Amino acid sequence: MSTFRNPLDLNEAIAEKLARFKRAFIPYPPHVHFHERLDYLQRLGRRCRGEPQMGLRVLAPTGSGKSTAALAYIAFVESQRPRTETFIPVIKIELERNSTSKKLMTSILNALGDPYSHHGNELTLKLRVLEYFKRFGVELLIVDEVQHLNYRDSPKNDVTDALKVLLDSGVVPIAFLGTPKAKVLFERNLQLNGRLLPPCDLPPLNSKRAGDRDLFARFVDRLDHVIVDQEILPNLSNFESAGLLPALFEVSDGVVGRVSRLLQVALEAALRRDAQCLERSDISWAIDHWAVPQSFVKANPLIGATHG
Repeated sequence: MSTFRNPLDLNEAIAEKLARFKRAFIPYPPHVHFHERLDYLQRLGRRCRGEPQMGLRVLAPTGSGKSTAALAYIAFVESQRPRTETFIPVIKIELERNSTSKKLMTSILNALGDPYSHHGNELTLKLRVLEYFKRFGVELLIVDEVQHLNYRDSPKNDVTDALKVLLDSGVVPIAFLGTPKAKVLFERNLQLNGRLLPPCDLPPLNSKRAGDRDLFARFVDRLDHVIVDQEILPNLSNFESAGLLPALFEVSDGVVGRVSRLLQVALEAALRRDAQCLERSDISWAIDHWAVPQSFVKANPLIGATHG
């Protein structure tokens, strides 16, 4: 039973704890490798300033944690080389649906603080982008949700040509983040593909592979420890010994970010009943009230399942 008499006070306490949970970065090996590739791309770009730059493709299903991992990388870079009024080492933009080449340039200018980002034609905006990159010493551009780029059937005025031109300008390398839907964007432009490093895609884990099952179990265990280390709940939940890993794998379909979101929902339920740890009932409640309605899974795999 909660010790809070005022529901608003309880909401505030839960929100504060779940905010800590959301901010925690789990050193998940595929994300660590992603950071290593971003670091290499950034360093290579510095060494090759003035020459055609390289890009990196990172495709993964929604919920894979690629965007969160990218933000964690930026935070790490800025902890080593702080952002100032005249220096921005890495910028990240998130594209809207049906983004054109002009919208791409506008998004970059917005991220760099240009008050006139919407003024001018595409060529004018591109020239301003290149000038801003040089002015702030930008070393890496991360373009997120790249599947929203509005590529055209005709090679003329294709948005991928604008990306190729940015790389050829010799100013900044680019990491392209998106869902697997973006793959066709790269496949149809071999000239752009020729300017990319080997892909750093993050496919879902496969429950039939022993190595993937182990990777999944270690990720969930780290989440369990984050919950205790961040003083969200006092005790470990020990998901593996509780026999909950198969259900978590099924609900997430091997996409680790979905596990984090599911546990976030379960944590709210546990905190509202003043629990000591996440229990089977909390996970089941989260599946029924979040995973099933959101169509991540058709039915709750814990219903009718035997306890581990």
